Amino acid sequence: MVNNYNLKEEFKKPWIHVSVFFIILHIINFFIFSPSFPSTTYRIPFLYIPLGVMIITFLIVTLYPRYSKNREQFSENNLIPYRKVCSSVFVAVDIIYFILMLIHSEKLVFNILNIVLLFSSVSHLTVGSTFTKLTPNRLIGLKFPWLLSNETAWKKTHRISAYIWIAFGLLGIAIGLGLQVNVYMVLASFLPTIISLIISLVISSKHKKQ
Repeated sequence: MVNNYNLKEEFKKPWIHVSVFFIILHIINFFIFSPSFPSTTYRIPFLYIPLGVMIITFLIVTLYPRYSKNREQFSENNLIPYRKVCSSVFVAVDIIYFILMLIHSEKLVFNILNIVLLFSSVSHLTVGSTFTKLTPNRLIGLKFPWLLSNETAWKKTHRISAYIWIAFGLLGIAIGLGLQVNVYMVLASFLPTIISLIISLVISSKHKKQ
């Protein structure tokens, strides 16, 4: 199969424009609020970390379908949810860091664990919302080998996991914005993946018996 992915054409698509807009908006937000920061060290958690995450994610999403070893498997249809997740993450990260900088400008400082939990929760919420419509692919979703070889098990696992990931995402955002977060709360954000792993094993095992 020939890879028809056109990098120049990709940059004409709306998801690219949304992503670039929110990357630039994040930089603008930072420089608006930076005068209220007590020292330049606040550039690390409020500018460099989120900006680095967004730029790296942007490069991966735009370049991976072109240069991946499995690029022949990518089609326009299975790239759509990938693009949606990417642009949605940029929007969510920008909003979260805007809120954090706004709060900090009023002298209420979030610690780094709050930021990590919020980012993890937004990622779970965004990815979970795509699970309901995914079909087996190697680009996005739960890439357990026993699911990739069984379309029915894949669909059932992702449909059930969608509710779990979305619930954890919403709960994590509420906790991250409302409480002082500790390391155990951050570790708990990995539970949706573990739960999905268990669900996938149970469902795949049932289908094998049948």
